[in-house]
Amino acid sequence: MLYGGRCWFTYDFYVTAKFGGERYIGYAGYKVCDPALNNPTVSVRSDLGYLYEETAPDDPNNPDFYGEKASIGNVDPSWIRFWIYEENLTIMSDNGDIPPEPPFNLGGLNIYINQARFGITTDYYYGIDIEYYINNDAGYDLYIKGEVYREGTEVCESEVLVGSLSYDYLRIKCDNPGIDGEMRLYKIKLYASTDGITYHHIETRWIRVAYHSPAKTVGDIIFRPNRMTTGLEDYTGKVFRNYGRSGAEFDYVLMICSVDSSVHWIEDDLGRQLTSRENKCRWMLARDVYPLGVRGKNLYMDDAYYKTVNVYGYGDGHIRRVQSVDVYRRYSITADKAVVKSIYGDFAFDYVDGTREVDVSQAYDYGFLIYKGFEILNNAEFFEGIISDGDEYVKDYDRNSIKVGSISGYSGMFRVLKNNAAVYESNIDIPAGGEHSYSMDSVAEWAFQLSWGAVAYLKQTKIGTQLTLTVTPL
Repeated sequence: MLYGGRCWFTYDFYVTAKFGGERYIGYAGYKVCDPALNNPTVSVRSDLGYLYEETAPDDPNNPDFYGEKASIGNVDPSWIRFWIYEENLTIMSDNGDIPPEPPFNLGGLNIYINQARFGITTDYYYGIDIEYYINNDAGYDLYIKGEVYREGTEVCESEVLVGSLSYDYLRIKCDNPGIDGEMRLYKIKLYASTDGITYHHIETRWIRVAYHSPAKTVGDIIFRPNRMTTGLEDYTGKVFRNYGRSGAEFDYVLMICSVDSSVHWIEDDLGRQLTSRENKCRWMLARDVYPLGVRGKNLYMDDAYYKTVNVYGYGDGHIRRVQSVDVYRRYSITADKAVVKSIYGDFAFDYVDGTREVDVSQAYDYGFLIYKGFEILNNAEFFEGIISDGDEYVKDYDRNSIKVGSISGYSGMFRVLKNNAAVYESNIDIPAGGEHSYSMDSVAEWAFQLSWGAVAYLKQTKIGTQLTLTVTPL
């Protein structure tokens, strides 16, 4: 369900031996509530180059899934990589995963998944449940065997004899279930034999299975930085943020996901209601108004309180002082009717009207970003702090002066710009644990720089002016 900030989603990939001289690759995915993943771009590459790349089509037999089976011709790749572009998910084959051409003709053999459980509850006795339909028009009896691997170790195997000009099913149900929220990748290798003694590899399939507690139903109000937010914003043309100017309207997403067959419903504090659908996530758009300060939007599931999601609204006021309490983690902030938010994660940490200590460590959880930091917003002023290095940081700002601290010590150029023109430049020495101060003598746009690139960047705006600090690492 809402695993890792996304709706429940699964993937199924396979590559076959040559059936009638044609080798096939295939894939399937469960459509989810994130539009960006409903029909993603699927790329299949091998040592022979690109074998396949296109936007995944809907499954004509099941509108809840996308996927297809495609011939890649009479080829013999030594490795294959499946890639889901929007999810940046890669499935890479190992040695021995690409079936060689068997010594008998498979043109009369038709195998496909009859059913597979991509979501399994934690109280079941098995971790994988998959059933193959096998139609044998080859003119001779065939033994079909399936081997199941998890993390390179075989966990079970199953076998069935399918007579000539008949059909049967191969059921694989084994292994122990996972814990709630766990996602596993299984590899299934299928083999065929005409005598039940010598088996030939005819297909490799990779299946991801999600595990959830029994009858799990979850709901949420979606704001940034939830991982599916970008896809929803692109799809709807709206922006979903839990902070903004007091009195302004904002859009949000109400969502419910269920894995049982019962009908559940979720309702917010404005009476917007959404019902569940078995094994699906459903969502709807709603609108509200930012408060002045912080307000908890309550959610109710099946007539019972479920959770509270905070929304923040800022008003008119001043940003008076920002002091580092714990480097890169906690800041003591003095401001009027202000909201503290992350810059790139883009969600609010707290509301400040007076003096408040705010933990902004979440602003630095996005390690893939170049800059990380926090902002302080109100209608009249704006203050921004970005830190990307472990040595220099903003230690104190009090509207008239700025102090730059150094953990390991800094010796180098210090430059001051006023309205983009240099007004001061000098070599300075900041000892380990020390600081350097500079006072502003007038209202203007100010920039402060240390040599070798930016470490911290701060600005404060008042009546159309702003203060900017740029610090650079050694």
